[in-house]
Amino acid sequence: MVEPRIFISYCHEDEDFTRRLVGDLRQAGAEVRIVASGLAQDDSRQRIDEELAECKWMVLVLTPNAIASQHVKDEVQAALVRLSQNSIHDVIPVLAAPCVPGTIPPQWSVLPRYDATQEYPAALAAVLRTVGLPPILPSHATAASPPARVPEVHRTLGSAIPDEHFSPTLARLGFEGRIVNGVEVFIPPVCAVPAGEFLMGSVPKHDHVAANETWTNDEQPQHTVTLPGYEIACFPVTVAEYACFVRSGRPEPTMWQKQQNKLDHPVVAVTWYDAVAYAAWLAGQTREAWRLPTEAEWEKAARGTDARIYPWGDIFEQERCNTNESHIKSTTPVGSYPTGASPYGVQDLAGNIWEWTSSRYVPYPYTISVEREDTHSSENRVLRGGSWSYSARNARAACRDLDLPSNFRGSLGFRLARAAPMLDLSDCDWSQPSRSRPS
Repeated sequence: MVEPRIFISYCHEDEDFTRRLVGDLRQAGAEVRIVASGLAQDDSRQRIDEELAECKWMVLVLTPNAIASQHVKDEVQAALVRLSQNSIHDVIPVLAAPCVPGTIPPQWSVLPRYDATQEYPAALAAVLRTVGLPPILPSHATAASPPARVPEVHRTLGSAIPDEHFSPTLARLGFEGRIVNGVEVFIPPVCAVPAGEFLMGSVPKHDHVAANETWTNDEQPQHTVTLPGYEIACFPVTVAEYACFVRSGRPEPTMWQKQQNKLDHPVVAVTWYDAVAYAAWLAGQTREAWRLPTEAEWEKAARGTDARIYPWGDIFEQERCNTNESHIKSTTPVGSYPTGASPYGVQDLAGNIWEWTSSRYVPYPYTISVEREDTHSSENRVLRGGSWSYSARNARAACRDLDLPSNFRGSLGFRLARAAPMLDLSDCDWSQPSRSRPS
């Protein structure tokens, strides 16, 4: 494995925390670069540019001291420029001390950040997962505060789940195995999507597919949608995760036997009812608000706030996703395309599988409404993301497909969101009508 090179931006007043973080990153296998403060301004900026040119990641030690430091501001600004040019993969703020709301610079506040003030090991594990390194076992990490207590839940990083039910890929990506009251469950890593506006839909003059294909009319008009903050799973639900659901007594989906040797692939051939039932089951086991994302939540997670066409930008790049252009002709393990991540770090949103959303297929403009999220309706639901069997045109963030909630496909799965529901769905009918074959 190539050691990821990480640039650490910090204020010298936060040296104790930074030394601890740097030590853990290096122990996990990262190569860490730091530019000392106190250099002359021209020398400092030259060193920043030189070191950033050698790195693919920046970790920002976020504190009130850092917010007030011109040295840190210069480093982060240089990194953001490189991020916009795709010269580095990401800028990762790690909250090391509480910051007064409104004091964080706007360009920093939109970056998903990890909170080390409450649970340092979890923040460290999230950073390692982001840069592609396995988590450090607790006995190898530096001293930290004890993890938050979760009643009746045994927390581990996979060791609670039998080896034959787990996958090294899932461990590397940060999936957490738990045994809850004797029931095996997996908790997927999530990415935070902040509250606010984004542009939903496509504009023909900016999107050549929308300009030339009449089937894209349902993506128009492009319009502004405001959403509360939420979390969305970094990856689609995998076979390993869904297997826990099956072992708890739920019905096997179609093609289940063929999927058993692909634990780290997305589960497929599930109906919308299957997906909703899985989310409800996981929510009940963990006491966390798991559910399907709405189509608006899915699209914002995929494109951010700059209305980009694909999760990584406006130009299709085959090496960033699994679509028909790749000629793989099947699903790939989740997390296989980290360079295809969205602005919030969400992966596999373009290609690999179509994904169910909670939303009914209703014309735009999008509004948060009981009608659109009616759980009792048997009408078409919105699918997002494209798949391995579809072309790049369908992998655009704005692309909408549809299917009846009782249907299933070999290229159709789902991912989860986690937040308080926008609407009261407590009376949802979880019953599953008879499956019908896909057309």
